[in-house]
Amino acid sequence: MTMRAAERAPLIAPGASSIECIDVECIRREETQSHASPSTSAWSRVGRVAGAVVVASVAFAGSVAVVAHARAPVVASMPQLPQLGGTSEWRRMVSRGEVSRNDLNMAANVPEKTCSATPLTNDANDYFIKKTIDALPDLAARLGTRGGDFPHSYDHHEVVAGFMTGTKNAREESPYALPSGGYVKEIKQHGDRAMVYHFVHIPKAGGTYFNEVLTNVMRSLNNKFGSATPGAGAGGVYANWITNPLLDATAHGVFQTTHYMLNKSAPFGTAKLARDYALGRRMFSKGSFNMGLCSATDAPCMYLTVLRNPFDRFMSHYKYSCLEGAEERALWLPEWKAKGECPLDPLQWFQYTQGDDWTHLLAPGAYPRDSECHVETVKANLKSGCMRYLLTEKLADGLTKMRNHLPDFAGLNVNSAKSLFTNESASRLTPALKARLDRYTSDKDMMDRIKKNMIHQFKVYDHAVENYEAQWKRPLETC
Repeated sequence: MTMRAAERAPLIAPGASSIECIDVECIRREETQSHASPSTSAWSRVGRVAGAVVVASVAFAGSVAVVAHARAPVVASMPQLPQLGGTSEWRRMVSRGEVSRNDLNMAANVPEKTCSATPLTNDANDYFIKKTIDALPDLAARLGTRGGDFPHSYDHHEVVAGFMTGTKNAREESPYALPSGGYVKEIKQHGDRAMVYHFVHIPKAGGTYFNEVLTNVMRSLNNKFGSATPGAGAGGVYANWITNPLLDATAHGVFQTTHYMLNKSAPFGTAKLARDYALGRRMFSKGSFNMGLCSATDAPCMYLTVLRNPFDRFMSHYKYSCLEGAEERALWLPEWKAKGECPLDPLQWFQYTQGDDWTHLLAPGAYPRDSECHVETVKANLKSGCMRYLLTEKLADGLTKMRNHLPDFAGLNVNSAKSLFTNESASRLTPALKARLDRYTSDKDMMDRIKKNMIHQFKVYDHAVENYEAQWKRPLETC
């Protein structure tokens, strides 16, 4: 399987240096400005984590309600970034041992907020990337450009972070809420078929594998019906998408993708989409910034994602990014690179990455803590008629359900797709690193402390497991 330039979930925060941005999607700006072929480059990436803080509670009665609240108890909050120094300084403090190993709960200064999480009205203005574009007037002149010079979200990471984590609004927590059913679009939905499928990528949950599955499905449909995005081929308008041939919803290309869709640029014009939809042509996107992107099109649209046991996902990320030093040691500090080793144990890595969260990708607009407003909105989004999810622990079953319940995936060869999936890190650890990992995983107290501080992630995941079968039995209602 050919590996593309990496993209990872946007765990983002204000206050860091100009070359820090969005986890290992980040690329040093001075290198990208002169780079013509991102899919083949050895980019230098720098990690980044979320630093906004919001806590609220929500009342649900059929759909999400708007309520003022008494502050919810925070059982499992993550360390707060210092006000000065930003992400870089926080990470160096952890690395130097200046942060107590007991410092996993820093919720004392979490502000009370009103929860506003009513299902949205299919208005693109509620999409956090559109909010970012509107907040940066200077962006407009560049968004129409083609080639390698168009703006990336990591060029404006602080603004993106503010809208994604809800810190732009000091009084209200407003996670992005999907409807329980779908939206009526200008192009009418036909059966359990969408025109646009957005894959919301959660890192270390089988996303690279699922990306290959979607790419194979798209190519099969293209061979049968023709391509809905002919400009996405080599040398085409969208050739600089790092997810090519899928629409780019990563930090690299989401601004440009959103711009094209909102402005109905080819191939996103309503008449063309309607014609392509009727012919059986489809579009797929991949990235961590696409929750809300369905609002940018007149065509039937849905979201797909893959969820994984939070602790297993975290440990996989720890092995991959710390022990293995994957993707050019993207999340390592310079001093670790000089010594050739990430020195952190898993508990320190949990602090270093501010909890290594992912739940905000499914409900942007609220910081991922043990906030009822955020947790319940994520759970409701997973039950929305325009969302379907797979579980890493049951990937073959999920692929079979996609094939059986979503007609556009009827040609999916599950056995062939299963062969794409491999364990990404275990075979690449040296004997010394394996021994080090075994020593950590045998420390029950350390492992339990990490799990305890993932409680809101487990609330979401446990809900997903409980409702996994039921989601496949209801009809698709596109957004």
